[in-house]
Amino acid sequence: MEAHVLPVETRTQTGKNANHKIRAQGYIPAVLYSHGESQSIMVQKKNFFKIFKGHISENVLIDLDIKDASGSPVKAFVKDYQRHPITDEILHVDFFRVTMTEAISTKVPIEITGAPVGVKQGGILEIIEREIEVECLPADLPEKITIDVTNLAIGQSIHVKDIAAPKGVTILSTPDTVVVAVLAPHKATEEIAKPAVEEVQPAEEQQS
Repeated sequence: MEAHVLPVETRTQTGKNANHKIRAQGYIPAVLYSHGESQSIMVQKKNFFKIFKGHISENVLIDLDIKDASGSPVKAFVKDYQRHPITDEILHVDFFRVTMTEAISTKVPIEITGAPVGVKQGGILEIIEREIEVECLPADLPEKITIDVTNLAIGQSIHVKDIAAPKGVTILSTPDTVVVAVLAPHKATEEIAKPAVEEVQPAEEQQS
């Protein structure tokens, strides 16, 4: 996997007010974690979104180029992030430092390809899992895992155990978990309820 270079800067001020000022200057407050240690950093929004266009993924290898740090860039992944509940703005990012010789576990997105024969027959394609958990060396981490559903008929499904892992990758997700399936169409038949009509017998006239 090719690493994306992301320039970052260290910061000494932390807290709510400091983070507000950082965001106002076009930066995102961040923290770099590494085996129990942490370092406060910040990254320019425009540089961050050059790498993460619309979707922030945990499986993108990044070279954090820390300006005032000596040596080569720090290799890391995005471990977590926070969004504003109303504006959807990225408020904070957590990076996790990795070693290229040490295996990591993370989630990888699933890409579905092909038009199932079951759908052509009237079935409904249901995607149950959109990510899969894997373990591998950082260099072997795939950007996505592709599943071809072309031959999937109505009533058939693909489980985690059916997925062929790329070279150097171990799948950690539960083997019996259903990832995608073609379901039979639900025929909803509505019965029109007719109100019961009681026959009303004319009252007999009482003769005096």
